[in-house]
Amino acid sequence: MLHQLRKANIRRQQEWPGNDQADIPFRAIEVAGEAGELSEAIKKFLRSERGIKGSTANKDDVAEEMSDVIIAVDLLANEMGIDLAEAVCRKFNKTSEKYGLETRL
Repeated sequence: MLHQLRKANIRRQQEWPGNDQADIPFRAIEVAGEAGELSEAIKKFLRSERGIKGSTANKDDVAEEMSDVIIAVDLLANEMGIDLAEAVCRKFNKTSEKYGLETRL
């Protein structure tokens, strides 16, 4: 799935006005911004769950923000020449090995 995302991200960025200005620092800031939006959505979700007064969010809102984070991370990885699918598998397996767990990708 990550390879499909990468291909689609590359195609869409070719269409995106001003994309030629999106370098590594820009992409890193984009990831941080999306992570902040995810945190805000989770806070609003917790408000809803806990009955705290204020604006709220539901699981679909949180899922959208999670998706934005993944898309932004892939754009950064692409800018840096990193195969994100391979990196995720490698890190997942490294953690399983470190803690003596059998599950691997």
